[in-house]
Amino acid sequence: MTLADTASYLFKIVFLGEGAVGKTSLVGRFVYNSFEGDYLATIGTDIHLKMVKLEDVLVKLVIWDIAGQDNFAQLRRAYYMNASGAFFVFDTTRPETIARVDEWINALTTVTGTIPLVMLENKVDLESAITKEQKEAISKKYGVKIIPTSAKEDTNVEDAFTEMTQRILDKARNKSMKAM
Repeated sequence: MTLADTASYLFKIVFLGEGAVGKTSLVGRFVYNSFEGDYLATIGTDIHLKMVKLEDVLVKLVIWDIAGQDNFAQLRRAYYMNASGAFFVFDTTRPETIARVDEWINALTTVTGTIPLVMLENKVDLESAITKEQKEAISKKYGVKIIPTSAKEDTNVEDAFTEMTQRILDKARNKSMKAM
Protein backbone atom coordinates (compact mmCIF):
# COMPACT_ATOMS: atom_id res chain seq x y z
CA MET A 1 0.00 0.00 0.00
CA THR A 2 1.34 3.42 -0.90
CA LEU A 3 0.12 6.93 -0.22
CA ALA A 4 -0.59 7.17 -3.95
CA ASP A 5 -3.31 4.53 -3.55
CA THR A 6 -6.74 6.08 -3.63
CA ALA A 7 -8.37 6.11 -0.22
CA SER A 8 -12.12 5.89 0.18
CA TYR A 9 -11.91 8.04 3.31
CA LEU A 10 -9.58 10.66 4.76
CA PHE A 11 -9.67 11.09 8.54
CA LYS A 12 -7.81 13.52 10.77
CA ILE A 13 -6.90 12.13 14.19
CA VAL A 14 -5.52 14.37 16.95
CA PHE A 15 -3.58 13.38 20.05
CA LEU A 16 -4.33 15.09 23.38
CA GLY A 17 -2.50 14.86 26.67
CA GLU A 18 0.15 16.33 28.90
CA GLY A 19 3.80 16.50 27.84
CA ALA A 20 5.88 13.30 28.04
CA VAL A 21 2.93 10.87 28.20
CA GLY A 22 4.11 9.10 25.04
CA LYS A 23 1.99 10.63 22.27
CA THR A 24 4.94 10.88 19.88
CA SER A 25 6.11 7.37 20.79
CA LEU A 26 2.65 5.91 20.10
CA VAL A 27 2.49 7.67 16.72
CA GLY A 28 6.04 6.53 15.88
CA ARG A 29 5.23 2.94 16.82
CA PHE A 30 2.05 2.93 14.69
CA VAL A 31 3.24 4.85 11.63
CA TYR A 32 6.90 3.73 11.43
CA ASN A 33 6.97 0.64 13.72
CA SER A 34 9.78 2.23 15.70
CA PHE A 35 10.40 3.40 19.25
CA GLU A 36 12.81 6.13 20.30
CA GLY A 37 13.62 6.01 24.00
CA ASP A 38 14.90 9.58 24.20
CA TYR A 39 12.34 12.25 25.05
CA LEU A 40 12.20 15.30 22.80
CA ALA A 41 9.26 17.64 23.36
CA THR A 42 7.06 18.18 20.32
CA ILE A 43 7.08 21.83 19.24
CA GLY A 44 3.62 22.80 17.99
CA THR A 45 2.55 19.74 16.01
CA ASP A 46 3.95 16.96 13.86
CA ILE A 47 1.75 15.54 11.12
CA HIS A 48 2.04 11.94 9.88
CA LEU A 49 0.19 9.96 7.20
CA LYS A 50 -0.72 6.28 7.30
CA MET A 51 -2.85 4.20 4.97
CA VAL A 52 -5.00 1.63 6.74
CA LYS A 53 -7.15 -1.11 5.25
CA LEU A 54 -10.23 -1.84 7.32
CA GLU A 55 -13.14 -3.99 6.12
CA ASP A 56 -11.72 -3.88 2.57
CA VAL A 57 -11.90 -0.08 2.70
CA LEU A 58 -8.75 1.98 2.24
CA VAL A 59 -8.53 4.84 4.74
CA LYS A 60 -5.91 7.57 4.83
CA LEU A 61 -5.21 8.73 8.39
CA VAL A 62 -3.72 12.16 8.93
CA ILE A 63 -2.33 11.94 12.45
CA TRP A 64 -1.65 15.16 14.34
CA ASP A 65 0.81 14.72 17.21
CA ILE A 66 0.14 17.90 19.18
CA ALA A 67 2.43 19.40 21.84
CA GLY A 68 1.23 18.84 25.39
CA GLN A 69 2.95 21.76 27.09
CA ASP A 70 0.67 24.53 28.40
CA ASN A 71 2.34 27.24 26.33
CA PHE A 72 0.83 25.58 23.21
CA ALA A 73 -2.76 25.63 24.53
CA GLN A 74 -3.97 28.39 22.17
CA LEU A 75 -2.38 26.76 19.12
CA ARG A 76 -3.91 23.40 19.98
CA ARG A 77 -7.43 24.74 19.51
CA ALA A 78 -6.58 25.63 15.91
CA TYR A 79 -5.06 22.17 15.38
CA TYR A 80 -8.31 20.51 16.52
CA MET A 81 -10.27 21.99 13.60
CA ASN A 82 -11.85 19.32 11.36
CA ALA A 83 -10.64 16.43 13.52
CA SER A 84 -12.51 13.19 12.89
CA GLY A 85 -11.39 11.55 16.12
CA ALA A 86 -9.13 12.07 19.13
CA PHE A 87 -6.92 10.05 21.43
CA PHE A 88 -6.46 11.26 25.00
CA VAL A 89 -3.19 9.77 26.30
CA PHE A 90 -2.09 9.60 29.93
CA ASP A 91 1.00 8.12 31.56
CA THR A 92 0.07 5.34 33.97
CA THR A 93 3.09 6.18 36.16
CA ARG A 94 2.07 9.84 36.62
CA PRO A 95 -1.42 10.48 38.09
CA GLU A 96 -1.11 14.20 37.33
CA THR A 97 -1.36 13.37 33.60
CA ILE A 98 -5.00 12.36 34.02
CA ALA A 99 -5.92 15.15 36.48
CA ARG A 100 -6.78 17.69 33.75
CA VAL A 101 -8.65 15.31 31.43
CA ASP A 102 -11.75 17.55 31.66
CA GLU A 103 -9.79 20.59 30.44
CA TRP A 104 -8.35 18.65 27.50
CA ILE A 105 -11.67 17.20 26.38
CA ASN A 106 -13.59 20.45 26.89
CA ALA A 107 -11.02 22.33 24.78
CA LEU A 108 -11.39 19.68 22.07
CA THR A 109 -15.19 19.48 22.00
CA THR A 110 -15.54 23.27 22.05
CA VAL A 111 -13.88 23.20 18.61
CA THR A 112 -15.02 19.84 17.19
CA GLY A 113 -18.31 18.98 18.88
CA THR A 114 -18.73 15.32 19.73
CA ILE A 115 -16.26 13.13 17.86
CA PRO A 116 -15.00 9.60 18.55
CA LEU A 117 -12.69 9.62 21.57
CA VAL A 118 -10.41 6.82 22.71
CA MET A 119 -8.37 7.01 25.91
CA LEU A 120 -4.95 5.40 26.06
CA GLU A 121 -3.27 4.45 29.32
CA ASN A 122 0.31 4.48 28.09
CA LYS A 123 3.50 2.98 29.55
CA VAL A 124 1.70 -0.07 30.95
CA ASP A 125 5.04 -1.89 30.83
CA LEU A 126 5.76 0.08 34.04
CA GLU A 127 4.02 -0.04 37.42
CA SER A 128 0.82 2.01 37.54
CA ALA A 129 0.35 4.86 40.00
CA ILE A 130 -3.29 5.35 39.00
CA THR A 131 -5.96 3.32 40.75
CA LYS A 132 -8.43 1.11 38.96
CA GLU A 133 -11.22 3.24 40.50
CA GLN A 134 -9.76 6.46 39.05
CA LYS A 135 -9.61 4.90 35.60
CA GLU A 136 -13.13 3.47 35.86
CA ALA A 137 -14.51 6.87 36.93
CA ILE A 138 -12.95 8.63 33.91
CA SER A 139 -14.07 5.86 31.57
CA LYS A 140 -17.63 6.04 32.87
CA LYS A 141 -17.77 9.84 32.84
CA TYR A 142 -16.86 10.04 29.14
CA GLY A 143 -18.48 6.78 28.06
CA VAL A 144 -15.24 5.47 26.59
CA LYS A 145 -13.05 2.51 27.19
CA ILE A 146 -9.45 2.96 28.18
CA ILE A 147 -6.99 0.91 26.14
CA PRO A 148 -3.77 -0.02 27.97
CA THR A 149 -0.79 0.64 25.68
CA SER A 150 2.98 0.54 25.64
CA ALA A 151 4.70 2.17 22.70
CA LYS A 152 7.97 0.69 23.95
CA GLU A 153 6.73 -2.91 23.93
CA ASP A 154 4.18 -2.39 21.11
CA THR A 155 1.26 -3.34 23.35
CA ASN A 156 -2.20 -2.65 21.87
CA VAL A 157 -0.96 0.21 19.66
CA GLU A 158 -2.33 -1.27 16.44
CA ASP A 159 -5.54 -2.23 18.29
CA ALA A 160 -6.01 1.35 19.50
CA PHE A 161 -5.73 2.78 15.99
CA THR A 162 -8.01 0.07 14.60
CA GLU A 163 -10.60 0.90 17.27
CA MET A 164 -10.35 4.61 16.46
CA THR A 165 -10.52 4.10 12.70
CA GLN A 166 -13.52 1.77 13.05
CA ARG A 167 -15.40 4.27 15.23
CA ILE A 168 -14.73 7.14 12.81
CA LEU A 169 -15.65 4.97 9.81
CA ASP A 170 -18.92 3.91 11.49
CA LYS A 171 -19.76 7.55 12.24
CA ALA A 172 -19.00 8.61 8.66
CA ARG A 173 -21.13 5.80 7.24
CA ASN A 174 -24.04 6.59 9.58
CA LYS A 175 -23.85 10.25 8.62
CA SER A 176 -23.93 9.45 4.88
CA MET A 177 -26.84 7.02 5.40
CA LYS A 178 -28.85 9.73 7.18
CA ALA A 179 -28.19 12.16 4.34
CA MET A 180 -29.91 9.85 1.84
